[in-house]
Amino acid sequence: MIVLEENWRQICEYYGLTDSDLTLLHKHQAFFQQHAEEVVDFFYQELGTFSHLSEIIRANSTVERLKKTQLWYFQTLGTDRIDAEYVAGRQKVGAIHARVGLSASWFLGGYTIYLRWIADKAASLPDGFAFYQSINKRLYFDSAIILEQYIGDTQRENVAYRSQMEVIAEELTQSTKEVTVIAAEYAKSATSLAHSHEEIVDSMSILKNQSKEIEKLSDFVAEVSSQTNLLGLNAAIEAARAGEHGRGFSIVANEVRKLADRAKSSSHEIQSSLGQILVQISKIEKQIENTMSSTEQQAAASEELAALVQGLNEMACRLNA
Repeated sequence: MIVLEENWRQICEYYGLTDSDLTLLHKHQAFFQQHAEEVVDFFYQELGTFSHLSEIIRANSTVERLKKTQLWYFQTLGTDRIDAEYVAGRQKVGAIHARVGLSASWFLGGYTIYLRWIADKAASLPDGFAFYQSINKRLYFDSAIILEQYIGDTQRENVAYRSQMEVIAEELTQSTKEVTVIAAEYAKSATSLAHSHEEIVDSMSILKNQSKEIEKLSDFVAEVSSQTNLLGLNAAIEAARAGEHGRGFSIVANEVRKLADRAKSSSHEIQSSLGQILVQISKIEKQIENTMSSTEQQAAASEELAALVQGLNEMACRLNA
């Protein structure tokens, strides 16, 4: 007996499936019980010849589990009632096929395996031709239920996927905008840092030149100090020869020598300080060279980052398209 809502009842009429067909199939219920294991084994033997179908089975279930489901399904083909529970069972099959990703064309091919096997066996029945026609109608009606569920689930999944992709694209677009701002600031900072380094290099060059001038001046002071000390020594000798008359001049000569010694000592201190300054300048120059290299790498990385952001932006546009 067919007890269905209007839409499914009309589909039954469209396929020509009637209560008489169900009565005829139910009369041969023993046929479905007796041959269930045989037809299911034949069904999976045929499926096993196609590697991608075997991969789908291995990825989602096992042949043993699926055989139990197929046994149940084949045996229900002999029932004399099609109602909401019957439709719900077929819809569950459609949902499973949509979930595992089995295409409709390959799913329908499974029915041809059933029909080929049944055609051979039905020939031995006294009303085999009528039986075969009835089972055809029922299987086509079942396929309509399963395919409608399959298509509906696939469409809903596609809509959900599309919505998810739109959200991701929006987030990606926002992220690329933020990264673009960061990249621009990064590039600006790298450029500013490079300019600052150039100014430091110029200042260090000037300081180095000035240090050299001071060093020359220090050398000159040391030379003057040496000559002054020599003159003071000669003056002291002459004052000693003059005896009492050269005593005052001897005092002056000693002070000149003291001043020359102080100048010489100061010259040495200046030379020592200049040496330390030049050492520090050399270290700073090396640090600046290293920093300049890092700055150039930063600038290059900034350009690469900008290119990456552009690529992400294009990807987001394609997702939104």
